[in-house]
Amino acid sequence: MPSAPRLNLSSARNDSAPSQQPQAKQGATDATAVQARALRFLREVLENTENVGDRFAEEARRIHYNEAPARNIRGVTTPEDAHALIEEGIDVMPLSVPAALKEPLQ
Repeated sequence: MPSAPRLNLSSARNDSAPSQQPQAKQGATDATAVQARALRFLREVLENTENVGDRFAEEARRIHYNEAPARNIRGVTTPEDAHALIEEGIDVMPLSVPAALKEPLQ
């Protein structure tokens, strides 16, 4: 596939190139900061919730109807069960957790 080579010629530099470089670096810094905040948020959620696994829908209903003590839970459920929970007035939020955060790092 044809491509243009990158030539490092100091005489070919123009005044606009240095002003573009900080913007690109700023964009990378912003993306890194957003990613770091997202990871901190996920870690906090994992630390402050109880993993009920596949029993999520059942346990969420028990908590909602005061059959179990109120607490923050997380787990796995089907999209159909999640939709049914929402229709019952039970707030649920899907949260994708990277595999690296699911297990303790050692």
